[in-house]
Amino acid sequence: MQISQVGITDNDQNNVTGVLLAGGKSRRMGQDKAAIKLAGSTMFERTLKLLQNNFKHVLIAGDRPDLARPQIPAFPDIYPGSALGGLYTGLKTATTDWIFVAPCDMPFPDERIVHLLLQYRANFDAVVPRTNQGYEPVFALYHKNCLPQMEKMLQQGQYRIYAFYQRIKIRYLDSSELPDGWQQALLNVNTPDDLARIKEKNMAPPVVSIVAKSGTGKTTLLEKLISELKQRGYRVAAVKHDAHSFSIDHEGKDSWRLTAAGADTMIITSPEKLAMVKRNPADQEPDLKDTLEKYTTDVDIVLTEGFKRNTMPKIEVHRQQRSEQLLCRGLEHDPKLLAVASDSSLDLDVPVYNINDSSGLCDLIVARFLS
Repeated sequence: MQISQVGITDNDQNNVTGVLLAGGKSRRMGQDKAAIKLAGSTMFERTLKLLQNNFKHVLIAGDRPDLARPQIPAFPDIYPGSALGGLYTGLKTATTDWIFVAPCDMPFPDERIVHLLLQYRANFDAVVPRTNQGYEPVFALYHKNCLPQMEKMLQQGQYRIYAFYQRIKIRYLDSSELPDGWQQALLNVNTPDDLARIKEKNMAPPVVSIVAKSGTGKTTLLEKLISELKQRGYRVAAVKHDAHSFSIDHEGKDSWRLTAAGADTMIITSPEKLAMVKRNPADQEPDLKDTLEKYTTDVDIVLTEGFKRNTMPKIEVHRQQRSEQLLCRGLEHDPKLLAVASDSSLDLDVPVYNINDSSGLCDLIVARFLS
């Protein structure tokens, strides 16, 4: 749909308080959702940025002094333990008649929806998105007129926010009225599986893993794909997995001596190249996704060698003489298998390319991830 391009006015900025809801316990996630990082910033920081960009008054509803900042106070929930209690705390402590609330578990909040909600607030007590998945009560707009009914319900131990909606004058914003992309904007992250799916789907840059049994020719194909992609103008990162300890330096060199002396991070820099050796804590290999988020944000695509157990899209290299059975279509059926590069004809449910057809495989990668 086409929505108004009018942004938030000075009047809106002054008369609406942005409220970041942070009173949840993150029990299903098993870790503090506010501190989870996606593409270099925490979910708390993403929501806070949206609120600060649109409202002059911002506060945190929830007992989170660790998240409070100068000019952004945190208020413990007056009635803890429910979304309705968080909304009540935000309205009660705000000095403006209106509040816009947003949670700290929404990784892609979209200010276009904020602008749209504000346009429909006249003569209503609340403006709330409503889609086929249900209501979105914690990315919505509320007036202080809601306080008496909220307080009555909370004092009676009633926490169902949908029952509260029956008691106020509310404007629902249906999916047909929301801007394109609302599905991603209204995503919530509640479980580790939710987080894994979102990280994979929104990985920037995209990642393709080249996998195979040892001695099949992974590195050879990877070399050809990198060369082909570079010729087409793409920036490429390559990540190799080593199941054992490795060294990229020579014993006796100054850089080797510094690492051997105990440096946790050792960097060599020159006009042509930069190299870094970084110790993993307690010999624990970091998660691949975290590594990519830290070190590969300046490229168009990442090609990895190995990592056959990860959940990234994969191209498997196959040689009949090495093994008749595939890794991803053998004892296990890997749903992330994208294609197979083989030296023999195979009847599979994914495309099969000649093992030397790096150009064809590159066409596939570009069409799937870079177009």
